Amino acid sequence: MTILLSRRSLLLGSASLLAMPASARRAKDVPYVPTPAEVVEGMLDMAGLKAGERLIDLGSGDGRIARAAARRGATALGVEIDSDLVARARSLTRLEGLEERARFVRDDLFTVSLRDVDVVTLYLLPALNERLKPKLLTEMKAGARVVSHAFDMGDWPHDDFREIADKRVYRWTIPAIAGGEWQLIRDDGTLARLVIDQRYSTVSGMFEGRAIEAARLSGAVLRFTADGTAYRGVVGARTIAGEGWRAERID
Repeated sequence: MTILLSRRSLLLGSASLLAMPASARRAKDVPYVPTPAEVVEGMLDMAGLKAGERLIDLGSGDGRIARAAARRGATALGVEIDSDLVARARSLTRLEGLEERARFVRDDLFTVSLRDVDVVTLYLLPALNERLKPKLLTEMKAGARVVSHAFDMGDWPHDDFREIADKRVYRWTIPAIAGGEWQLIRDDGTLARLVIDQRYSTVSGMFEGRAIEAARLSGAVLRFTADGTAYRGVVGARTIAGEGWRAERID
């Protein structure tokens, strides 16, 4: 049984995907094709974007996704390597009076921080999606969402898929790191050993040597059934907090 203890291990050793020349990773390698307005709105609907949340659009072009997010009350950052497109996005943002909520930077997709971001949107080529996958999984917080126009993430199964105006749109939820060995502690003081196997959001495992059932991981929320008892807990860095129980990671 393989125990997965880090976000990188969720990616089958894909950390090597980041070891490439910067010139191979630049957004300018992606031709600019504007996302239709109805697809922009559909992407934000699929993300469940709420007022007050933070969105980053990687490869933001003329800024239409970031501006649409700002109109919904979110705080948005567009990341684009083409200086002319950055200038156009800033100009349109000023015209719409959205400068307090939407801003744009000329930067490389692989250097901008994704920490504390609630939603990342993409309209890139499949190879760039694949190269970005480790960064998304290692930097974004559990429960954050990724929405991609047109292209998927290879072997990372999507949580939702829709066709909007004849365009494909995919959504994923960033999973917590649940894989590993845990000591489960019930409120009455009794103990049990829990072992979780994880690949992206797919989980299975053993509870006191017996297979768990109905195991699901959605963001940071882990659910499973063991010995006829249903468990639900929120996965943190080294603990799982449940009602009537908790678990501590075993190193």
